[in-house]
Amino acid sequence: MATKALEMESLVGAGEDFEAEPFLAEEEVLTDSKFYNASTSAEPILPIALPPKGRFRRYARWTVFGVYRRIFLSIFIINIWQGHRILTMKRRSKYSPLLVDISTAASANMLLAILMRQDYIINLIFKICWFVPFWAPLRLRRSLAKIYEYGGLHSGAAVCSVLWFTLLAAILTWEFVTIRIADPLIILWSFVVVGVLWTMLITAYPTFRASRHNTFENIHRFGGWAVLAIFWPELWLFTRALGHQAGPASPGAVLTKLPAFWLLMASCFHVALPWMRLRRLKIKPERLGVGVHAIRIHLSEKVPNCVVYRIADTPLKEWHSFACIPERDGNGGSLIVSNAGDWTRRTINNPKKWYYTRGIPTVGVLCMAQLFRKVIIVTTGSGIGPCLGTMMNIPATRCRVLWSAPEPRHTFGDEICDRVLEVDPEAVVINTHAVGRKDLVALAYKLYVEEGAEAIFCVSNKALSKHLVYEMESRGIPAFGPIWDS
Repeated sequence: MATKALEMESLVGAGEDFEAEPFLAEEEVLTDSKFYNASTSAEPILPIALPPKGRFRRYARWTVFGVYRRIFLSIFIINIWQGHRILTMKRRSKYSPLLVDISTAASANMLLAILMRQDYIINLIFKICWFVPFWAPLRLRRSLAKIYEYGGLHSGAAVCSVLWFTLLAAILTWEFVTIRIADPLIILWSFVVVGVLWTMLITAYPTFRASRHNTFENIHRFGGWAVLAIFWPELWLFTRALGHQAGPASPGAVLTKLPAFWLLMASCFHVALPWMRLRRLKIKPERLGVGVHAIRIHLSEKVPNCVVYRIADTPLKEWHSFACIPERDGNGGSLIVSNAGDWTRRTINNPKKWYYTRGIPTVGVLCMAQLFRKVIIVTTGSGIGPCLGTMMNIPATRCRVLWSAPEPRHTFGDEICDRVLEVDPEAVVINTHAVGRKDLVALAYKLYVEEGAEAIFCVSNKALSKHLVYEMESRGIPAFGPIWDS
C-alpha cells in the first residue's frame, strides 16, 4: 500500500512551493515554438517506455530504507551501542559517573543535531563533496550527491538526545525518591526540559509538520531556545547534587570539568551564530506576468553562486527559503517567489522594501549537479529560478532542461526565458496552457537516454519531485530532488 500511495502522489494537487505538474499518461508532448530553436514547426517530442523496476529497489531500498532513513538508523544504532556500554560499564561509584556519562551523551547528540542545521557546517560538507572529480566512479559521485539528505543526521541525533535526557530525568527522579538527591529543583528543571523536548519531537513528526508548519517552526525555535536556557541552571544544580551525593572530588562535581558544560557552550554558540548576522535586505520587486502568480525580488548585496536565501517579514516569525539567481556583473541577484501559500501571496500582492535574512546563504540539492558531466534538469513553474541560479554557474556540467510552465514568456518574462536558452539552446519547454500537463517522468527518461546523461535532477512541487526521483531510482537511474525535511 505504501508503494502504491507513493506512485499516486503526483496525482494530487499543487505542492508547497511550485506549480504542480501531475504524472499523466499522455502520448505526446509539444515544445513552445518560442523556445525551440530548430524551427517553429518542430516535431513533437514523444516519450519512450520506461524499463521495469527492480523488485528489491522498489520495495526496500527506495521506500522503507531510503538514504535519509539509513542515516537516521545508523545514528540510532550507534547510540544503542553506546548506551549499552555506558549502562554495563563497571564503575567505582555506582551513581555519579553513570549520570555524568548520560548527560554527556545527551549533550553530544544535541550538539550534533544543532550542527546539522548550521549554515557554515552545511556549506562545508557540500563543498568538500565538490572536490570529487569527474573521473571518479559514478557510484561514488552518485552516493556523495545524496549528501543533501544530511537531515537524517539532524533528526537521528535529536531523537537520541531526547531519549538520553528522558533517561537522565528518570534516574534523577529515582535518586530523589530514594532520598539520594534531596534538591527538588533539579527534578523540576529536568521535567521541564524533558517536557519541552518531547513537545518539539512530536510536532516535528512529518505529518504534523506538513499540516501546521508555522506551529512546528515556532515550537522548534522557541522551544530550542528555552531548553538551552533552562539547561544552564539545571547543569549547575546537577553538579551540586553530584557533589552532595559522591563528594566534591567526584566526576561532575565541578561544573567546568563536566563534558556537558562545554558541549552546551558549543551548542549555544552555534545556535546564536546565524542570528549574529541578522540583517535587513533592501529589495526591488519586479512583477512577472499578469495576476497573482509570481514576483521577482532583486537584492542589492553581492550574491554567491548556487545559494539559497532565507527571508522573513519579521525575525521571530515564519522564514522562507528561495534559491538566488546571481546577476551577470556579479553585483546582486534575484529571487523568484511564486504563489504557494498565504505568505507568498502577500509578498506578491504587497512586497516590502526590505526583508530580514540571517546567517549566510546555503547551498542546496541542485548544486550537486556539478559532480556529473551531463545532467537532465526537470522543473515546473517558478522552479526555474532555483535551477537557473545553479545551471548558470557550473559550466563544466552540461545541463539539458525540461521545463513545464503556463505561458513561460508571458508569466516569467523574456529575461528569465532567454537565460534558459543560454544554458540549453535546445531546452524542452512545455506550455501547459497550450498542450496541457504532460508525463514528465517519461520525457525525463527519454532525454536521459538520448543525451547519455549521468543523472536527473528534479526541482518541482513535493509530489512530483518525490515521484520522479522514486521512478528513476527504482530503475537504477541516479535521480535527485528536494526532500522537504525542514
